[in-house]
Amino acid sequence: MNESNGFTTNSRPGWIGDFLNRDAVLAGGAKIDASLFKSADAVKVVVGAIAAQGATSVTVAALSKPLPSGTVLDFGTNKFARLTAAAAKGATTLAVTALVTALAVNDTAYYNIPGEPKRIASGTLVGATNAEIDAATVVTNGVPAGLKWGPAADADDVVYLIIYDIIDADKNNNAEFYRHGRIVKINNLPGFSGLSTTLKAKVRDSYECTIGATES
Repeated sequence: MNESNGFTTNSRPGWIGDFLNRDAVLAGGAKIDASLFKSADAVKVVVGAIAAQGATSVTVAALSKPLPSGTVLDFGTNKFARLTAAAAKGATTLAVTALVTALAVNDTAYYNIPGEPKRIASGTLVGATNAEIDAATVVTNGVPAGLKWGPAADADDVVYLIIYDIIDADKNNNAEFYRHGRIVKINNLPGFSGLSTTLKAKVRDSYECTIGATES
């Protein structure tokens, strides 16, 4: 069976340390909330200096690509900025409508480029809180609410690893989850080193983690 850390949909990813049979796949499949993931070449916008409430300009790290006028940047925790003018590639200042909430240094937002696919790589960690899972069981007019999983966060009670790459989550948000208790080679798991200490602990609690063989 082939192993690959690249985008693939039909071979065993290199981070999986078990036989990839039906016992290793969580039955029933799952849905991903595409709106919570970035497009393949999303523009990362990082605040470089404090911007007070009411400010109409924001200092940022040099942009990797241009941003159009009218772009709304979501910096999290109800922090938004709407551009009043286009920003060129390499720009370090954004003209915005008066900020409702102040921005702090290193606050980060992403601009998804229209038309670019939202690729979600094999090995991506997704999660949900118990409250979100409970809410998914509520039935209205005979139909359960259902659950769409997002990127794992420290507050999540349940986390899973996605087995196969999702080529464009906006077009197909189906996902296959790796069953808990199976072997994970964390040195081959994409993005593991960048996870928070809390999320690393959740992975270790959910799976049997080991270090895969490397070339000497």
